[in-house]
Amino acid sequence: MSTTDRSLILFANALVTGHHEAAWRMPTAKPERLRDIGYYQEIAQLAERGGFHALFVADFFVYYPGVRHSPRWELDPLTLLAGVAQATERLGVIATGSATFSSPAEIARAFATLDHVSGGRAAWNIVTNGEPQAAANFGQDRPVPHQQRYQVGAGAVQQVLSLWREETHAPAPLQAHPVLVQAGSSPDGRDFAARFAEVVFTAQNTLAEAQAFRSDMHARAADHGRAADALKIIPGISPAIGSTEEEARRKKRELDELIAPEASLAWLAGFGIDLDGHDLDGPLPPVLGDIDKFEGIKSRFGVIAAVIERHRPQTIRALLHLLAGSRGHAALSGTPESIAEMIGSWFEQGGADGFMLMPHVYPTELQLFVDEVVPLLRKRGILRDLGPDASLRQRLGLPAHGLFNQVTH
Repeated sequence: MSTTDRSLILFANALVTGHHEAAWRMPTAKPERLRDIGYYQEIAQLAERGGFHALFVADFFVYYPGVRHSPRWELDPLTLLAGVAQATERLGVIATGSATFSSPAEIARAFATLDHVSGGRAAWNIVTNGEPQAAANFGQDRPVPHQQRYQVGAGAVQQVLSLWREETHAPAPLQAHPVLVQAGSSPDGRDFAARFAEVVFTAQNTLAEAQAFRSDMHARAADHGRAADALKIIPGISPAIGSTEEEARRKKRELDELIAPEASLAWLAGFGIDLDGHDLDGPLPPVLGDIDKFEGIKSRFGVIAAVIERHRPQTIRALLHLLAGSRGHAALSGTPESIAEMIGSWFEQGGADGFMLMPHVYPTELQLFVDEVVPLLRKRGILRDLGPDASLRQRLGLPAHGLFNQVTH
């Protein structure tokens, strides 16, 4: 499919007060509203006005100790996004559901319900979990080992698809089935996504890396009998936007200075990088952690290691500032023009089908992106709209039949 036939996809990742660890400390932040459905509805309405295709809500199924130092995920994504759907008309709703914690019947019924409630705008972000505390919350003595999780997940997805198609234990969704989203980037994760995902959320830091990832995913999809346009690759992007480059860098610096280091160290530990007990103003240790023994999100470990190799931060504190807001995703500080240029070049040169926006601060930075960057993307001719009656998969340019006519075994 040529660039002229494609339309840029935009998702917004709705993370509490914003993706920067210090966002909740900004004067415009409203952390007291994090349990208020109206807060998320306002973010969703702003994203919809800006031509975004969907709002994404993650879930880690557990409270992390870092909640003492910054806000964390609290509300159930399915319930939350059902409320969001009622306040919007076209915006897709992407909720996280665990293929290793929930039964296929639970997933099938819940996401078919969300698809009906939203009028055909639902998507399932498929996760396979390795967090011991989360496993305990679901009655598991220990998490499913990493090498087995994708096998369990594959069986669960196939069962869910069968339940939707056969209308057993769950109503048939309005779409052929809710859009399937996945974020695995390890070799096993990539192969799982190539079999089942229709949208792949990924962390890539350079155009060359993004092009290589997208080409690899298309090749893997072909091995499973799938067409390249049946798989949309969506890197995350975390921009600091200013009227000048210096203003953008200043905004990022001011946020970095408000970080509670304990919060950043907590989420780094969640990616297998344990820096607790080290001097924040001392050098990085030669070994970041033992990835072979880590059961969590293994692929992000390698992404962060590559960021360290590229930028060579001199201290642990400098590393925390470097990753703040992006957590290993593409990060840049610039003007609306430079950000639109980066988005456009990655899209036009085969690095991405769209982007997951991870604003540093909600709602102000999303508003700035909508007001200043989106018009430039429209002017460039890469961001186009479909009518309000289109289903989510139609708006994403995905096959109407989903996986039902494709090889999934």
